[in-house]
Amino acid sequence: CVDANDPEDMYSITTTSGKDVDVELVVPAGADFDLYIVDSSKSPYSYDWSEYNDPLEKVSTASTNLSGQATTFYIWINAYSGDGTYTLRVWTNNTVPKPDMTITMVDNPLKAQAGDTVTVNYTVENLANNSSATTGAFDVFFILSTDTTYDFADELLDDVSKEADLAAGATRNTSMSITLPANLTNDSYYWLVWADGYGNITESNTSNNNMWSSGVTIVGNDCTDLLGGTQNDGGLGADAGNDPANASNMGNNVTSSYTGCMDGADGDDIFAFDVPAGYFLEIELDAEDQTSDLDIFIHYSNGSEVDRGYTSSYPETATAKLTDYEGVGGTYYVNVSHYSGVSNYTLDVWTNQSIPAPDYVIDSVTSAGSGQPGDMFDVTAVLENQGTVDGVSSVELVAILSVNTGVEWYDHEVGSTTTSGIPIDTNTSVTISSTIPADIVEGDYYLYVVADQDDLILERDETNNQGSRTGQFSIGNAETSCVTQNDAGMGGDAANNTAGAYDLGNYADAEYRGCIDSGDTSDYYTITLSAGQNLNVTLVDPPAGAVNLVMVDSSGNVVDSDSSWFSDAEVSTFGTSSEGLAGTYTLMVNRSTSWLESGGAGTYRLLIGSPAGYVAPFTCTGHSDAGTGTDAGTDMSNAIVLGTNPALMGQGCLDGQDTSDAYQFDLEDYNNINVMFSPDVGSPFTASLYDEESNMVAGWNGTEWMSMGDSEYEGQNGMFTLVIDSAGGEGFYNLSINSMAPAPADLAVSNLSCGAEMISNEELFYSFEIHNLRGPAVGDFNWSIHLTDENGIIVEEIDSSAMSTYSTYGQLVLERASSTFIDATTASGTYSCHVMINMDRAIDEMELINNELMGENFTIQNEEELWANDADRDGYNTTDTGDGIVDDCPDKYGESWGDRYGCADLDGDGWSNLNDFSPLDESQWVDEDEDGFGDNSSGYLGDQCPGVYGVENGEGGDGCPPPFVDTDEDGVQDSDDDCDSTPAGVTVDENGCEVDTDGDGVVDSMDDCPATGVGVTVDSMGCEVVDNNGGGSGDNGGGTGDGGSDNNGNSADDGESTDDSAEGGTDAVMIGGIGFGVVVIILLTFLIIRKGRGNNDLAEDAFANAAFNQPMAGMAAADPSITPEQLQYEQQLLAHGYTAEQARAYADQHFRPWLNQ
Repeated sequence: CVDANDPEDMYSITTTSGKDVDVELVVPAGADFDLYIVDSSKSPYSYDWSEYNDPLEKVSTASTNLSGQATTFYIWINAYSGDGTYTLRVWTNNTVPKPDMTITMVDNPLKAQAGDTVTVNYTVENLANNSSATTGAFDVFFILSTDTTYDFADELLDDVSKEADLAAGATRNTSMSITLPANLTNDSYYWLVWADGYGNITESNTSNNNMWSSGVTIVGNDCTDLLGGTQNDGGLGADAGNDPANASNMGNNVTSSYTGCMDGADGDDIFAFDVPAGYFLEIELDAEDQTSDLDIFIHYSNGSEVDRGYTSSYPETATAKLTDYEGVGGTYYVNVSHYSGVSNYTLDVWTNQSIPAPDYVIDSVTSAGSGQPGDMFDVTAVLENQGTVDGVSSVELVAILSVNTGVEWYDHEVGSTTTSGIPIDTNTSVTISSTIPADIVEGDYYLYVVADQDDLILERDETNNQGSRTGQFSIGNAETSCVTQNDAGMGGDAANNTAGAYDLGNYADAEYRGCIDSGDTSDYYTITLSAGQNLNVTLVDPPAGAVNLVMVDSSGNVVDSDSSWFSDAEVSTFGTSSEGLAGTYTLMVNRSTSWLESGGAGTYRLLIGSPAGYVAPFTCTGHSDAGTGTDAGTDMSNAIVLGTNPALMGQGCLDGQDTSDAYQFDLEDYNNINVMFSPDVGSPFTASLYDEESNMVAGWNGTEWMSMGDSEYEGQNGMFTLVIDSAGGEGFYNLSINSMAPAPADLAVSNLSCGAEMISNEELFYSFEIHNLRGPAVGDFNWSIHLTDENGIIVEEIDSSAMSTYSTYGQLVLERASSTFIDATTASGTYSCHVMINMDRAIDEMELINNELMGENFTIQNEEELWANDADRDGYNTTDTGDGIVDDCPDKYGESWGDRYGCADLDGDGWSNLNDFSPLDESQWVDEDEDGFGDNSSGYLGDQCPGVYGVENGEGGDGCPPPFVDTDEDGVQDSDDDCDSTPAGVTVDENGCEVDTDGDGVVDSMDDCPATGVGVTVDSMGCEVVDNNGGGSGDNGGGTGDGGSDNNGNSADDGESTDDSAEGGTDAVMIGGIGFGVVVIILLTFLIIRKGRGNNDLAEDAFANAAFNQPMAGMAAADPSITPEQLQYEQQLLAHGYTAEQARAYADQHFRPWLNQ
């Protein structure tokens, strides 16, 4: 059994002498197996084989040189196609005795002419050793050949020798008269004598039936005939030597020309030349008879071949240049060698100086194995300098695609690059960025790289500058038939006759394309030339086919043709009878029918003249838009889907049938995209890019857009659609849609609030935020905030930390708000807060421009410095600093400023408690008219008539004078009248009381003696009392009875009581104090009642009530710690309606605070 995994089976067979083996192979249906007899070399065609006889293949050792032999051979079964179980049948049979004919001698004539009859002697022998193995009658054939290899070009002669039966072991000599063909070409011929040439006799061995003559027969003239005498090769006067030992030395450093003659009998003419070091030999051979074939060789003195010239045309050339022997001094042998014909020859010899130069060769070419039209790909070539000096100039390398082997001007140049010259015996790898032409015919191509294509660099060898890729480069899909016909852009198939030929018009350089296949084997075109014009036409094979070209004139005569096996075809009017002739010529493109190459199918290129490029009828049919393998969609609703985060680059196509292309792709995982659109020059194509909301992408400028850096789309997931519109045009465009990595992170600090005007050792409040503005930030980073002075020097670290984040666009990484106390020793000055984040790039960022932020400036006053001249730290200097402001209470904190600086001010109205008219009322502080109403008219109980003593609800309001009322009509209003019931008509003073002009204590209206002297004692009537005892008037010398004085000067009435009073003075004082106290109580009661009509909240204050719990001895209580200021303050409180206890308690809090400590 054989199959694809086991395609071969072999069996060995050993035979004894006199045996043959027959073998049959039964092949399963549908399979194609082959059968061979082979030896250990496994050569399939050495003995017998069977390949095309399925289902039964047969082979035998009979009629091979294995027949009857004691040997071992092998049966080889090979599965050509299919698989399955076979049956092998083998028979071993006795060998039938067979003759074995051979030619052992051939004697030929030396010279003859075409048409002559010549005699050839030969010997035939039957090598069989079995008496029954006779030959029977057989024929002997005669063949003429210019060499000793039999092929189709040799001459099989008509004369045949009829030989009788030849017994086994017998030999026969025969002389045969043979007539040479009259049209036999003059040349030198070997004779091949062949017994049983058609194989009519069954022999044991048929491989030894012929023999070549050792010499040649010269047909036509030889050198003697041509020269009319002795040869004079190289001016030597004789035939040149035919081996190096007999070669004549022609001298040293020779540059000269020689003549000689060569025929078949001559064989070789060898000349010796001495070449100095640093020089090389170069030779050229031309023949007088161009039909002859003479070759030329150069050998060095050691016998090594240096170079040879053996083409089929002249001149033949050979040189030591670019060989290992260039510049090598020594003796060189030049050999003019005969292959065929007879001719005089000319040998030109030059001894040239070897010039050092680089020599660039392409060692290897590699690339991808396939691509699509419009695709970009890289070609890598290894460039080597095999010259004799280092390369200096830059070298251009060109990548070329060719249908056939070799590089021609019309092949497709797909890329080029330039590299620096390289040193001798070194190589370098060069990458050539290449693009497959969008209009290339699809199929298999040879990929070449050519160095210095324009021969800008002088090299030792200008012919070895190209190299090719191993294996062909496949582009798209090779055509197997002509699906549609559009020959020469005419919209159909060109006819296969002159009458229906497509007319290409008057001559113009242009490229046309057409298609041939098995059903369309010819396309005819006509073209018209003017007088003096000539036509060069090149026909390039389809990649999967072969065509040839014929040009005929208007009369149907062939002007030129080219069968072009394995190459492109070229025809021309140059060098023909039609050169320069006006007329209409027909170009016949024919599919190849040669057995040497397959005609195949596909699109050919027909080049008229040397067109700059192919301008074909434009079509996008079958085009792979941007390398997608198909036509892109037409609009947003059916765009071709490229997938997520795509990578696409290629060429798209639009034409009259395909007027728009649409591509759709998605972005995910914060990736970005770069879209580039470039239409052909002059194309009206437009492109629009939409997001998934069908909104036009604002950043798209019609040709390019990158989401990276676009604040609206960078790193955002979403779907996009690119729509390309032909706008009525047609052509190609290049498109690149390539995803990009996410944008780098961009951590940024913002909203920094830190510090205010402050004093050292105070609490500093700060806050800031950190956001990631761009791509993913993943990992740990550090942040810190520092206090810096006005020079940017860090004074102290306020806060710092390390933290982790996974954040992207706009996400909050950190929101920090805290506080700290500034160091008490911080110097006075201007400061700011400085935040820094990720400054070591622990998280990768593109730049750090927004990773630090400086806050607003603020001042810090050093605490000790601030209070150095303000012991109680109330803001008022203890000593004058020049502004005249000095703390009036330097040891006690105070905020007053109106009457005194820096003293206690309970109500904060700027007036110190001591001088504040109302120390607990911030709306009143002065009462200049002392009427109990503060001078701030808009304040609480404000004086509406400040500066004028007034009363409650006075004329004009509180604090204004009362209304004028004078009850006793004495001219003094009641409010000012201390004596409000004086009799009418009496004279009163400003207080409304009756006057006492003489000051005796009796008012004038009651004074009977209104003008008593000063100091006299008067009675109740105001008259002087005359004492009879020297002290007054009266019976007792003192007064007048009751009410007078006694003799001791005392009142006459109640004398006893008077005595008691005098003795109880203390009781009188006490009674007076009690009376005064009663008056005070009455007054306070009045004030309290008056205060109650306003606001008595303070009087009810719990703190104040608690203070009133202290027992007070009354306002008259004596205490040396109570200052006059405190007493004055208490009076003010009393005037506002506070009780004595409340006034004392409030005053003690400010003037005697130690009582409550």
